[in-house]
Amino acid sequence: MVTPKVITILFFFLLLGSLYSQVRPHHIFDNNMVLQRDQPVKIWGWSNPSEQIKIEFGGQVKSTNANQQGEWFTYLDPMIANAKPQNMKVSGKVDSVVFTNVLVGDIWVLGGQSNMEMDLSRIFHGDAEVLSAHYPSIRLMTIPSSAGKMPKKDFERINEYDSWNDRYDKKGYWFACSPSTVATFSGLGYVFGRRIHMVSQIPIGLIDASLGGTTVEAWLSPSTLNKMPENKALVKQWNDKEAAYDPVEDLKTKITNWEKRSLVLKSQGLEPAPKPVEPSVRPSLDRNFPGSSYTGMVAIIGGLSVKGVVFHQGYNNALGDSRPALYAANFKALIHDWRALFGNKNLPFGIMELSAGGEPQTLDNYELRMLDPAPYIREGQFNAFRDISNTGFVAAYDQQVNWYHPQKKAEVGERMARWALSTQYGFKLGWEPAICKSIERLKDRIIVTFNKEVKSSDDRPLEGFSIAGPDQHFYPAKAEYVKTENEKGQKVNDKKRVVVWNDLVVDPVELRYAWARNPLANLVSDGDRIIPVPLFRTDHWEYPDAPYLPDEVEAFRQQQKLLQRKAEEMARIRIIKEAEKLLQEKGK
Repeated sequence: MVTPKVITILFFFLLLGSLYSQVRPHHIFDNNMVLQRDQPVKIWGWSNPSEQIKIEFGGQVKSTNANQQGEWFTYLDPMIANAKPQNMKVSGKVDSVVFTNVLVGDIWVLGGQSNMEMDLSRIFHGDAEVLSAHYPSIRLMTIPSSAGKMPKKDFERINEYDSWNDRYDKKGYWFACSPSTVATFSGLGYVFGRRIHMVSQIPIGLIDASLGGTTVEAWLSPSTLNKMPENKALVKQWNDKEAAYDPVEDLKTKITNWEKRSLVLKSQGLEPAPKPVEPSVRPSLDRNFPGSSYTGMVAIIGGLSVKGVVFHQGYNNALGDSRPALYAANFKALIHDWRALFGNKNLPFGIMELSAGGEPQTLDNYELRMLDPAPYIREGQFNAFRDISNTGFVAAYDQQVNWYHPQKKAEVGERMARWALSTQYGFKLGWEPAICKSIERLKDRIIVTFNKEVKSSDDRPLEGFSIAGPDQHFYPAKAEYVKTENEKGQKVNDKKRVVVWNDLVVDPVELRYAWARNPLANLVSDGDRIIPVPLFRTDHWEYPDAPYLPDEVEAFRQQQKLLQRKAEEMARIRIIKEAEKLLQEKGK
C-alpha cells in the first residue's frame, strides 16, 4: 500500500530530478536580445551531464551534448541582419526554454568607469533623448556590478541598489529601448548606438559592462597582469593588502577616522555622517583589485559574438598615485586582452579619451594646470590608437565642465559613432583628427606641421600651445598660421602649418598642445570642425610614476607639492615679465 508519506517522498524526488535536469542557457541570452550578424554565434549553458541539447532559431537546428560537468555549447551559422522578431528555443531531454522578440544585428560592448556608466537622464539634453527614445530595434543590457578573484560562469539577474542615486536598477536583462527603459542606461553608450542604428537601420544591442571608480588594471585579465613584469609591484601591493586585512581592525580604524571627522563637522555646526558599522570590503573583492572587474563583469560574457567595443576610462589612473608609463603599457594590453576574450584579434575598439574636469586652465594658472597626470594618461590612450590597428579615437578634453563627471556626453558619443560608421559600416564621415606630422625648430620659434588643415573651433586666435627652453619651463605660447604665397603672389594662410612662440623664450626647444586636465585649447580639423586636435608634445620629460612603498609615497607627495609651489611662483614671475615687456613696447 502506498502511503501519503511515500507519495510525498516520490513527489519530492521527481521535483528534484526535474529541477536538476532543467536546461539553462547563460543569462546573456534572454528575451529581447540581439544576436550578432555575419558571424558564427556561440550559444552556451548548463544541463544534466551528457544531456543532448537542441537549439532552434531562424530555420537553423543545432544539436550538442553536455559534458560530464553539465556544460554545453554550440554555434549558430552566420546570419544576416534581421529586424523581424523571432523566437529561439533551447531544448533538453525533458524541458525547454523559449526566448522571444529576438533580433539579429550588431552588439557593441561598452566598457570603462563612471563616465561611461553615467545615466542618459543626467547628461546635457538627456531628458530630451529619453523622451525621444522610441527605438524598438535597439536593445539594452547592463551587466550587474561584480568584482572578485575567482571567475564566475554566469551573472545574476538582479534589482541592484545604486547608492549614488538612491534607487534600484534591473540588471542582467535585455530590454527593448523605450523612454521607460533607457533613462538609467549609459548616456554615452546610448548616443553612440542610437546614431549607428539611425544611419544603418540595423538592430543594435548595447551591453554596458562599465563600473565607476575603476582603474585600467581592474579591467585586465589576471593572466595578463601576472605575465607583465611592469605590474609586479602593483600586484604585490594588492596581495599584501589582502594578506594584512583584518575586518575587526579595519572597522576600528574607520570608527577612529569617523570620530575625528565628526569633531571637525560639529565644530562647524554641521551634522556628522552615521557611525560606521561595517568594515571595508576586503581587498580581494575590491573593484580595483588587479583583474577583479575583468573577472566579475567581462570574462563572464567571454566568447559572446560581438561587433566591437567602446571604452571610456582614465580618471582613477590620473589621481595622486598616477603611473602614466604603467598605464600606457596596460591600456595597450587591455585592448589585446578583450580582443582575445571575444575571439577576434582584430575586433573594432573605440577609445574615448579621459574626459575634462577640474579647475579650467587659464593664462593665470597655466603652469600649475600643466603639472597634472591627466594629459599623460590621455597620451597613453592616443598612442594605443596610433600603434594598434582597427582602433578609433575621439578627444573629449574640449567638453569642459568643472566636474569629474562632465555632463557633455552627447558630442563625444556622436564622434565615436562617426568613427564606427566610417570604418565599420561603409559610410563616408569625417572622424580622423588632425595629427602633428613634424616640427621645425627655428631660432626663436617652432613651426608645427599637421597632416591636414586646422583652425580654431570658435574663430578666435589659436590657443593651447606652450613652449619651453632648455630649463623645461613651459610658457603659454602665441600661435598663427605660417604665411605663404599663392599662384597670384598673394599672402595666404597655410592651414597645415602653425608657427608658435613666446617672446620670453629666446631658445625654444620643446612644445606641447592641450597639456592640462581641463586645457585651454581650441584647435580642430578644418574640414570637420567638430573633431578636436588631440593633445601632443615633442619632449620626453616624463611625469614620474608614483611609488608603492608608504615611506616613498609620502616623499613623492611632498615633492609634488614642491613642484606645484614652484609652478605657481613661475607663473607669477612670467606674468610680471609679460607686463614689463608690454609696458616697454608701449613706451617706445
